[in-house]
Amino acid sequence: MMDIQKKKFVNFDVDLIHGPIFKSLVIFAIPLLISNIFQQLYNTVDTMIVGQYLGDVSLAAIGSCAAIYDLLVGFALGIGNGLSIVTARSYGSKDETLLKKSVASSIVIGIIVSVVLTLIGLVFLRPLLNILNTPIEIIDEAYSYIFFIVLFIIVMFAYNLCAGLLRAIGNSMMPLIFLIISSVLNVGLDILFITQFQMGIRGAAVATVISQGISVILCIIYIIKKTRVLLPEKKHFQMDKDLYRELLGQGFSMGLMSCIVSAGSVILQYGINNLGYLIIAGHTAARKLYMFFNMPFIAMALGISTFVSQNKGANQKERIKKALKYAYIYDVIAAIVVTVIILLV
Repeated sequence: MMDIQKKKFVNFDVDLIHGPIFKSLVIFAIPLLISNIFQQLYNTVDTMIVGQYLGDVSLAAIGSCAAIYDLLVGFALGIGNGLSIVTARSYGSKDETLLKKSVASSIVIGIIVSVVLTLIGLVFLRPLLNILNTPIEIIDEAYSYIFFIVLFIIVMFAYNLCAGLLRAIGNSMMPLIFLIISSVLNVGLDILFITQFQMGIRGAAVATVISQGISVILCIIYIIKKTRVLLPEKKHFQMDKDLYRELLGQGFSMGLMSCIVSAGSVILQYGINNLGYLIIAGHTAARKLYMFFNMPFIAMALGISTFVSQNKGANQKERIKKALKYAYIYDVIAAIVVTVIILLV
């Protein structure tokens, strides 16, 4: 059994098992919302800076593979959150052994999934851009950008896994802080690589990977220094078929759910790419606007999944029912607010 003492953790931990339900949900979900916005800003900032310094053709090149990028982000975010569900439940039940085993198994799954996706991407990425009818004048630039992102997809998965594990114990603030730091770094590196090193559109991809890598390093350092409960030992890496089955089920179901809209956008990209690079550039801007308006709902979904997992582990069914009711009310109100903003703007 795990003796959970809050003094072992930083003050950013949110107690989801005790106290006011709605207040805890909101406090926990707000950093998730901002984190999602900043994660999307990686590609958005790349798009803005490329458009500013390299012109419409390069902007369209990023836009032509934006759906692929969003698909990767959605899947990585979903996988990270899905794998952390078991960890959150273990944390709620104070089962330290199961918690550490779930972390160890999540690391193994994350590495394997990253390697498999990288290999698939390296083989099929160029044919996919051809299938999507990417205009000939931008396909080389589009490929050079998304190729580098896919080549280091393990960095994206590593951040989302680390962030998911921290969220599992109620800490949604520190991943946000690390993401803000890396996002600011991404802007500086974008400008440096594009304007000074003359790396073109590939410079934006390199800046993204380096910045995400920094956020991963910061997360790992923080876990080692402040949340050692998330550090598994060698014995925790032993194969547990039932645990792996559950982690894979949770991880892939959340991953597919998170990227299902982006998967449809990849198909839509086929038609958009037939309309020329100017239409692609305009569609890119509209896609980014949609993604930002969708963030409030994603944040609550991530927050409620952790809340439910922890309280299921603590066997507090009434708190789960009340939290779900609050989440439904929140979604309805958020939908109304977003609709009004879109109509007014």
